[in-house]
Amino acid sequence: MIKQRLLVWLFCLFGGTTLHAKQLISSNCEPLVENAGAIETVRHAQGLLWKITREEGVSNYLFGTIHVSDPEITNLPDVVDQALHNSEQFVMEALPDAEQMLQFSRMMFFNDGQRLSELVERSIYNKTRSILSSYHLGSEAVSVMKPWAAFLLMNYPPDSGDALDLVLLSLAKQNGASVSGLESLQEQAGIFSQLNMDEQVKLLTDTVCHYDVVEEDFSAMKSFYLKRDLAGLYNYAQRHTMSNQPVYKKLMQKLINDRNTIMAERMQPILKQGNSFIAIGAMHLAGEEGVLALLEKKGYRVSAIF
Repeated sequence: MIKQRLLVWLFCLFGGTTLHAKQLISSNCEPLVENAGAIETVRHAQGLLWKITREEGVSNYLFGTIHVSDPEITNLPDVVDQALHNSEQFVMEALPDAEQMLQFSRMMFFNDGQRLSELVERSIYNKTRSILSSYHLGSEAVSVMKPWAAFLLMNYPPDSGDALDLVLLSLAKQNGASVSGLESLQEQAGIFSQLNMDEQVKLLTDTVCHYDVVEEDFSAMKSFYLKRDLAGLYNYAQRHTMSNQPVYKKLMQKLINDRNTIMAERMQPILKQGNSFIAIGAMHLAGEEGVLALLEKKGYRVSAIF
């Protein structure tokens, strides 16, 4: 599953005034710049747990997650735990079964003799190895990792415990609920693997150049999430304006808007059946093109209950 930490980073890359006056590690690094624009009013601004109902009276829950293992987040509030416990079906973005995990892992690495060190500047490669060492990846594994995979991984905290999505999955199974996914891990990996090599190298280089910002962002994101402040999370994510470079426009379209549409459509038979608990990334919920707005367009009533 694609974690929301990554989505925030992609929203935050470039804008209008220089953010850091520091020495960058490579001549390929572009400085981050701040956005002086106004804060947006965001539709469905507050709440993580939403009740989804139709006129027929069938109801379901939709819960916004963040893919981390921090106990402050994984210790569920009673209202969320009760909603999950009372649901007959649990649905997440992608069900991480053994076969899918194996295929996803295979997609992350070169098997044709290519080496990451041959694709990126030496200083970027050395910093990549250093960052990924905290994920218990040795030099040999990093050397054959595709740029998109290194980029994706280093945008997640190097947590050792089960992330929130997996905690929910485990609890649902304990409760006897059936479990399923809206997407496959291969579909998610395909968003990145379909990028050409120059685009992949660009993403990795920008992340490595500004890894200090990647690390700093999490505490702010956690604070917004614990306050159930989707508007705050949304606006914080856009505190820097993205560049007009095609790779970021293309990736954000595929990561958020396109997937919002796909997930809302694939929810339809689940929602019609009723009594389901659906967990997707919190960044997919709010906004005019968010999943909640898309469900309203399909005739559902959405109401925040936590």
